[in-house]
Amino acid sequence: MSQVKCLFRQLLEGLDYLHKNDIIHRDVKMQNILLTAKGVLKLADFGMARAYSPRPLTPGICTIWYRAPELLLGTKYYTPSIDLWSAGLVLAELLQSTPCLTGETPIEQLSLIVKLLGSPTPDDLAALSAMGCPELIRWRRESLSSGRADNLERKFLDGNSPQTVNFLQGFLRWDPHTRWTAAEALAIGKSRYVAMSEKWWKESPRAVEKELLPTFPEIRNAEPAQTMADRGKLETELNEGTVKRAHGVEGGGYVFDFDDPSALRRPAKRPRAK
Repeated sequence: MSQVKCLFRQLLEGLDYLHKNDIIHRDVKMQNILLTAKGVLKLADFGMARAYSPRPLTPGICTIWYRAPELLLGTKYYTPSIDLWSAGLVLAELLQSTPCLTGETPIEQLSLIVKLLGSPTPDDLAALSAMGCPELIRWRRESLSSGRADNLERKFLDGNSPQTVNFLQGFLRWDPHTRWTAAEALAIGKSRYVAMSEKWWKESPRAVEKELLPTFPEIRNAEPAQTMADRGKLETELNEGTVKRAHGVEGGGYVFDFDDPSALRRPAKRPRAK
């Protein structure tokens, strides 16, 4: 749990920085979270990120497993809270070591959310309706399933403290206006939610320092410098030999690509001597 807290704190700090600069990531998921050999968490892949303003935005974003209910219901008027919903599912995944909601279609994903959080209350439905969710009426008419409100507690309380469950519930809420912000989750500010999140951070075990996370060797640039030099020398020799053999034969000769031996390419033609 101390490692989970360390990782999740870094994720929240990244989201807090983005949201304070009016950027929505819009694709927070486990595959877009990287970890260096020194325990530094990196939030990656900003291909879907956009500057936030109260204007219509594309609803069909974010991988479906981490997509907030209002996006599943088709609203174009969402807020940075969609990133916090996704972050809550990342936390759930860290706690369970497996993805939490794995629907293949929006309707199936909504049904799984109902089974996890219980049926949305009248206030939740009113909030979603006010956001202009075009699929809400059809969903309520055709396939709105029912679920117990304590399902999340029953699922996560085994092996986790009540404070952990309360903290997780701060992100996984139907009404996006009641979800915690990244700052509130970090216990920053004077919001009424700060005291609730602070209890989790202060509960034992506390977050370990990132320098104390389990480390691993980085594979990037792992090839020794001498090996790189040998490769470059060999490639030069091969190309020089190939060109020499082809010299004087019009249109002949190929250049050897050491990284891809199958990709032989013709060298540029030399100008004929007059």
